[in-house]
Amino acid sequence: MNTIIEDDLAAVEAQAYLMTHTTNPFLSAGTIQKALQAYGEAVEQGTADSLFTVNKIQTRFYRQDGSAVNHDPNVLLRTQDLEPWFEENSNLYVFSKASFAATNARIGGKPMMFETPMLESIDIDTPEQWEVAEAVGTYKLQAERAL
Repeated sequence: MNTIIEDDLAAVEAQAYLMTHTTNPFLSAGTIQKALQAYGEAVEQGTADSLFTVNKIQTRFYRQDGSAVNHDPNVLLRTQDLEPWFEENSNLYVFSKASFAATNARIGGKPMMFETPMLESIDIDTPEQWEVAEAVGTYKLQAERAL
């Protein structure tokens, strides 16, 4: 994919480049606009050189051997009180030619994370994820018709 991005950057001159995937069918125009605004402000302030979207997750994680990763099993905190972890969800990337050149990747050396709404973050990579997306799509369609 990086070779394709390099080719795009060489062919098209722009201040910023936005990348998303067809496997994220629920990403909204509003979320894209908010992400672009956040990216622009962060670049202007010098706090980030790129943006990528994430899912915020607050749950108990375990390793394969059963040992706890992010909590003490003897201290049962509410999941809402656990330290949040962030999962790259491949929904959206915004970067510049310079940030790509610095890392040879769509996530630059000083990235900012942008949390996307859970239903917009559905990524279809497996048959099961397709079924979830189909169910969400059907629900959204029925909700729109009810209005």
